[in-house]
Amino acid sequence: MIAYVRHKDILGELYIPSKENNNNIGLVWLPGLPNKPIADDMGKPLSDLGFTVLQARYPGSWQSYGDFGPSSSVEGALLGAELLSSGRTINLDNQKEIVWDIKNLVLVGSSYGGGIAISALGSTNLADAAIAFCPLIEPELQNADESLSEDDLSTLYPYLKRCHENVFRNLKDEEWNDYINGTHHTVPSKYLSNIKEKALFLVHGSEDKSIRKYHTENFYYSLKRIGSEKVRLHIEDGVGHGTGLRLSTKDIWTEWLIDLFN
Repeated sequence: MIAYVRHKDILGELYIPSKENNNNIGLVWLPGLPNKPIADDMGKPLSDLGFTVLQARYPGSWQSYGDFGPSSSVEGALLGAELLSSGRTINLDNQKEIVWDIKNLVLVGSSYGGGIAISALGSTNLADAAIAFCPLIEPELQNADESLSEDDLSTLYPYLKRCHENVFRNLKDEEWNDYINGTHHTVPSKYLSNIKEKALFLVHGSEDKSIRKYHTENFYYSLKRIGSEKVRLHIEDGVGHGTGLRLSTKDIWTEWLIDLFN
């Protein structure tokens, strides 16, 4: 079943599995920038496997309400967790109530959304785990290694303002600068102690040139140094940034989820 739903400032698609196929795991999908909020491979295919999946827009983006930025992105992830945890809402398509049943909730994100998933995991007790694909973890260290060029985050902001001003609305210069300089409160490194005891699966492609894998490796080893026993790292050989990473590793991370909650 697919429903169009709203919770406060966020709107999105909710994919609900059949009762006989339900594995009681809910997933909140958090996309990258400036990607569309709907990822075809993360909706119905995962629902067919038994997952309940919410693909919501960040506040201030696409059809959602409010202003867009790193702070509201984390807030949007938490609103998604609230909605899935509630177990019921109204389908905006037909104004009928829909219900679902989950026992565990996982934040799942890619690129920018991967970093948001990690920070949101450290901000709430609603989520039991997170999966982060090629996550933006150390924005302040993008291109720190001159021999390994990466996407320039300082050019992303004017691109969003110039080409997507009606899609990502009211993004503030000061907040974006704080974010890419690593001083913003949503940067994942500020949540290390909060997620030490939580389950986190970090996935990165060895050939990723948009966000180099060493950032994810740095974060993994930082968690291990403070005693985390629930963090896992998988580097997928021969894969770059984006959709191909989560598709090529799908069996690995879906099996991890099933094993985690059984």
